Amino acid sequence: MGDTTEDDAYVRILRESLEKKVELLKLISKENEVQKRVLIDETSTPDDLQATMDHKDGWVDQISTLDDGFSVIFNKVKPLLTDHKDKYRDEISRMKDLVREITDLTAAIRKQEQENYKLLDQKFTGIRQQVKKIRKSQSAVSKYYKTMNGEYDSQFLDKSK
Repeated sequence: MGDTTEDDAYVRILRESLEKKVELLKLISKENEVQKRVLIDETSTPDDLQATMDHKDGWVDQISTLDDGFSVIFNKVKPLLTDHKDKYRDEISRMKDLVREITDLTAAIRKQEQENYKLLDQKFTGIRQQVKKIRKSQSAVSKYYKTMNGEYDSQFLDKSK
């Protein structure tokens, strides 16, 4: 460290990575709203749900990459920020605001995820119940055909003839 231009660039990169993380978290939050509508919609398909999950996975990967880069750069410039608080007061203040916003967004996203998980669980419970009904119907139809074809002894048929 020591080159003011380089130091300023590192500090700017820290701020920009936090700004990018805020953008990505907002995208995830909006996609959670889409996912909720998909889970509520009776006509939605598993592909619709998968699409929302794929979008979020991509953004989570980007956040992970940003976090890794942020940690490396922060560890590099931490002494600079500590030693030159006055010079970087505005950047530090902005980064603190961004961290608060990230914390709020993360909490809101967790709440959305919990609500969507409940909806997903309800949807799967409904699907399981439908599958049980279908299996019972298929079993009843199969028994009927077997009975009609003489594969089962029926107590209602007169076999004395």
